[in-house]
Order: sequence, then C-alpha cells, then structure tokens
Amino acid sequence: MNQFSNGAFNFIDRSATIGKGTEVWHFAVVLADCVIGANVSIGAGAEIGRGSRIGDNSRIGSGVFLPSNSIVGHDCFIGPRVCATDDRYPRVNNAEYEAEPPTFSDYCSVGAGCTILPGVKIGIKAIVGAGSVVTRDVPAGGKVYGEKAKLRAMTFDHLKSEYGWIGGA
Repeated sequence: MNQFSNGAFNFIDRSATIGKGTEVWHFAVVLADCVIGANVSIGAGAEIGRGSRIGDNSRIGSGVFLPSNSIVGHDCFIGPRVCATDDRYPRVNNAEYEAEPPTFSDYCSVGAGCTILPGVKIGIKAIVGAGSVVTRDVPAGGKVYGEKAKLRAMTFDHLKSEYGWIGGA
C-alpha cells in the first residue's frame, strides 16, 4: 500500500511525484513522470497519463481519462467520466500520430461526462457544462455547454424486425 491510497487498490508509478494531502482512490492509475500537487483528489477508476501535471487543490472525478502530458491548473474541478483526448486522427500504429494534450487552466470547472477534443485549452475560471463536447478553446471566464444529439438519418429496419411494421404513407 502506498501512502496516498487510503488502503485503496490503485497504481501509482514510482516516478510520479505526489503532493502532501493528495488522495488517489480505488482502481485509479497515475502513470510515469506525473507531478500531482498538494490536496488533490483523484477519483476511483481515473487514469492520469504519463507526464501529466495537476496543480494544488484540484479534484479529478471518478472515471476521468487524461492523456499523457495533460496540464491541469490549481483549484480545478474535472467531473466524473470526463474524457480528454490528444489524437486528431486515431489509428492503430499511426506513424503520423502527433500528441495534442489538453490544458485545463486554474479555477476551471468541467462538468460530468464531457469530451474534450485534442489540443483544447479550457481558460482560467471557464465553465464547461455537463455532457458537452468541446471542440475549440474556451476563453478565460467563458461558459460553454451542449452538443445536442441530432437525428441525422433514420432507418425503419428495427421497426420491421421487432414489430412487423412495413411502413408506408
């Protein structure tokens, strides 16, 4: 058991630097060369990519994924199940892969279930509403939310197979 786990079963790489008062909860993973500040909480099942930096007093929710070299400022809130990405063209064994990790500036707040696309910077004191898909930088003090699900196409095959519905006008 390591000193940051509260008896939780987790993995913290030996090369990671963890500040005083920081807690890493059950099944969370902190990979190599991370620097985590003081009084940080890393929720259950979170994965903090290698080389990432997290400032003091930040809260990383359960199930959060931060790719390698992510930057999280101090006093940030990243809600449960936030998924940050760093690859614009994800392919297996992509020789042209160029990492673009996200940046979460001081005092920002990102709601539960958000997806943060590669290279996005969340500005100081910015707020991202729950469930948002963030495709562009959010300016300091900005508030963004949404990514409405839109009906893009429709097929009636499932109605036919489940209910015997044939269709027609």
